[in-house]
Amino acid sequence: MGNCLDTCLPRKPDDPRTRPYVQMRQQQTWAKTGIVGLRDQGLKELPAALAESGAALKVIDASNNRLTTLPDFLDSLSGLQRLVLAGNLLTAALPPGAAAGLASLKILVLDDNQVGELPPDIGQLRKLERLSLSGNRLRALPAAIGGLESLQALVVSRNALESLPDELGRCGRLEELDAQGNQLAVIPAALGQLKRLKTLQLDNNRVFAVPSEVLFGCVALQTLSLHGCPIKPDELQETPGFKEFDERRKSKYDKVIAGGALLGNRGLDEGVDRVVSPPRR
Repeated sequence: MGNCLDTCLPRKPDDPRTRPYVQMRQQQTWAKTGIVGLRDQGLKELPAALAESGAALKVIDASNNRLTTLPDFLDSLSGLQRLVLAGNLLTAALPPGAAAGLASLKILVLDDNQVGELPPDIGQLRKLERLSLSGNRLRALPAAIGGLESLQALVVSRNALESLPDELGRCGRLEELDAQGNQLAVIPAALGQLKRLKTLQLDNNRVFAVPSEVLFGCVALQTLSLHGCPIKPDELQETPGFKEFDERRKSKYDKVIAGGALLGNRGLDEGVDRVVSPPRR
């Protein structure tokens, strides 16, 4: 009888001889489910095998790895809907020209990377609904961002933005804009075109005024947060359009109370900081 010790005994998962089999099973799972989960694996690059699944892939989550670049084959994943790459070392949001191929992409999450700019063709992501780039190195957003006609949420907090482009006002479906923790001094009046905007988070910036166009034009705006900004509450309240915004804000508060939700000790948040004078002795 031959010695089957080498072939009959079960092999450990990290045995090099098992890797081709494991990789094959992994690829089969990706192709069958369309979901690729690669979180917390210390990866320096995305597996080339992803290209073989092509349009079958719907979701890729490779958060918390060590990715520095993205592969050129990314534009071949035409069925991809969610790309989550938070907590890596990426300096570019997408490979050059990749946006045109990602025709189905709805969610792009690149929080806590090292992205310094968005690609000039970012506007070709016509179906993108959520773009999150919190904790990167952005200093500006390209005018092409106005082409994101399906965008509902834009999160660019904790960057180094000095301005927001007027073209952002063309994102007609935008409901949430979070740009906290930047260096913004001016809110573009063009944001007043955002009829669906409900939440505008601008805490910890340099904002000193809110354009009347925003208060009047953003007819769905109920949350305007400017904590940590030099804007003066009295001047904000005297801005034309503030009364209309304040009514919407209070209406939202009343609905929350009617629903039985707890708001804590703060109650109705004014959205700005008041300087409290010390008590007289």
